[in-house]
Amino acid sequence: MDPVTAGALVTAVNAAVSGAGGEAGRRALESFGTLVRRVLRRGEGEPAGAPEPVAIAYDDGERLRQLADLLVERARQDPEFGRDLASWMREHGKPAGETDAVHNTIAGNARITGPVIQGRDFHGPISFG
Repeated sequence: MDPVTAGALVTAVNAAVSGAGGEAGRRALESFGTLVRRVLRRGEGEPAGAPEPVAIAYDDGERLRQLADLLVERARQDPEFGRDLASWMREHGKPAGETDAVHNTIAGNARITGPVIQGRDFHGPISFG
């Protein structure tokens, strides 16, 4: 299994958030919240009751990145959690209808002064001239 990275986790969470309007998105965010609670719970001796809610700031990029760093560190320390987190990413980390989709964009104030190649899964040599 490849190690989970914070950047990949943030991307996966953002993908799940983008689909949160539907039932699948809601389930993805609920299951992510369950993973987060496993890390943020106060102690191992907690009563077995309902887990307390955790507010996740999906619209705050810096806080989401900090949470991702925390989860990745926990995944390194706890192989079972790491497997569960990687499994969540595989299951929920792509926007609905976008399995391995590629969106190539040059935008904003980009100033292109030479050749540009955009695409996916290139095979063979590429040359200009």
